[in-house]
Amino acid sequence: MKILVFSDTHLYLPFEQKKFDYLKKIISGADQIIINGDFFDDYMISFDDFVKSPWNQLFPLLKEKKAVYIFGNHDQQKFSDMRLKLFSDVQTNNYQLSINDRQFIFTHGHQFRKTADLSIKNITIVMPIVNFIINIAHFFRQAMVNIFGKTFLELRFAYRNKATKEKAIKTIRPDQYIIVGHNHWAEVDEINHFACCGAILYGFAQYLTIDSESGKITLHEEWYK
Repeated sequence: MKILVFSDTHLYLPFEQKKFDYLKKIISGADQIIINGDFFDDYMISFDDFVKSPWNQLFPLLKEKKAVYIFGNHDQQKFSDMRLKLFSDVQTNNYQLSINDRQFIFTHGHQFRKTADLSIKNITIVMPIVNFIINIAHFFRQAMVNIFGKTFLELRFAYRNKATKEKAIKTIRPDQYIIVGHNHWAEVDEINHFACCGAILYGFAQYLTIDSESGKITLHEEWYK
């Protein structure tokens, strides 16, 4: 059985057909789904609008796979409501899965690398500014990816895993393996029992699969634009 682990899709409007088609493909090809945070982006779209958007075409498929939904910093629990059950069977901040003698711990990772947005969501007056800044950031990053490809993403995001790893591995036992999202760059470090499942953004996808019998983690990456 193949377990698909992805994070940081940051779904909002306008709807992206190619991204939708790609997500549908990888979800359909898995037996179990773990969404490791930042599935939608509350700084760009309300949960109500997200649920009513064309992205909801993914919901029946995710529900069929009994998806586990882990809250991230852009889709914190307080941003949503009971309609999370439309596309997931489990909703949590942390999730544990045992395979043979290995225990996997899934968490988005913003507790290890804190970001400014964690403290500003409740300040209504600044939210239009935050939305504007994020829009500019997405526009700039997409332009850089169009010019420099994967190299830009690696230079921009890969360094984040180092600090996260140093803190994350201190929270686990020797028989445990911690898997985060949040950092937008995938990594599998078997020595330190750490992995990051990357992101699906800007036409470039990174995600993990876990073999449910052996516990082997495989990193996947490809363009979907």
